[in-house]
Amino acid sequence: MRNPFGSSLPAYTTPRPVRAWRWIVGTLFILFSWLIGGSLLGLALLPYTGVDPLALFTTEDILGAMPSWGYLFFALITFVPLFLATLIAYRFILGIKLRYLFSTINEFRLWRVAMGFWVWIILVGGPALVSVAVGSEDYSFSFDPVTFLPYLIIALLLLPIQTTSEELFFRGWVIQWAARGSGNILWLAVLSGVLFSLPHLLNPEAAGDIVGAFFGYFSVGFALGWVTVRDRSLEVAIGAHLSNNLFAALVIGYEGGALPAEALYTTESLEWGASNLVSLLIIPLFIFFTRPGRPKASKHLQDTDAN
Repeated sequence: MRNPFGSSLPAYTTPRPVRAWRWIVGTLFILFSWLIGGSLLGLALLPYTGVDPLALFTTEDILGAMPSWGYLFFALITFVPLFLATLIAYRFILGIKLRYLFSTINEFRLWRVAMGFWVWIILVGGPALVSVAVGSEDYSFSFDPVTFLPYLIIALLLLPIQTTSEELFFRGWVIQWAARGSGNILWLAVLSGVLFSLPHLLNPEAAGDIVGAFFGYFSVGFALGWVTVRDRSLEVAIGAHLSNNLFAALVIGYEGGALPAEALYTTESLEWGASNLVSLLIIPLFIFFTRPGRPKASKHLQDTDAN
């Protein structure tokens, strides 16, 4: 197909055309697996968090009745069906080899995943850690090994699945589909930001400031979408998304969010206004500093090996 990016690089999409009905059926399969299958899986495993499933009908704050590790487990286990369904749909409904979901040009490189991880955590976590180090009163320290260690184990096991599954769907599946119509990097990054924002507006921290929350999540989705299309790969996005969520879950978090406030340092709430102003500086820096290793020539996986 014609390269819509105006360069010698192949488009960030499937290596051969896929009929529209396959994309539609695959998307419906993924969403059903995530929303319905994920909920059923969470309910099936709910007793292992120490909560009787019957309590759903008798307790108003079911998640508040769980231990913090159970809350995290219940929230993250629902992403396992999303992870598996996206892989299944890409391989068997689209009929494309899975490596093209992760990278349409080069072999998937773990060193670039690590680069995305560390660049993001330095840019985003660095200022917060400096604030803690100089004794800011906005943060409080707490550490209870009895509650934190089980929480740590669940976070290390399931957060990589949660963040990778979102990248596979939002930056892999969705953008590769959209890129068949238009390969403009700005359009695809905006689409990534909008679609990434919408489900996250259901998070508790968005309730007080929907507009601020939208732009907060939009900026993250935009940045991850931009580097994905630029690189024709999910390498950097997977690393950055994981570092963001691990940092928020384990190092510096806030009260009233989607994750339990079990981080070593916590603040009372997330101030979207200040956070979004910082993002205006961080996002361009993130895009700039993750340039090493990006593709510059037309060397790519062979289309003849796409099936």
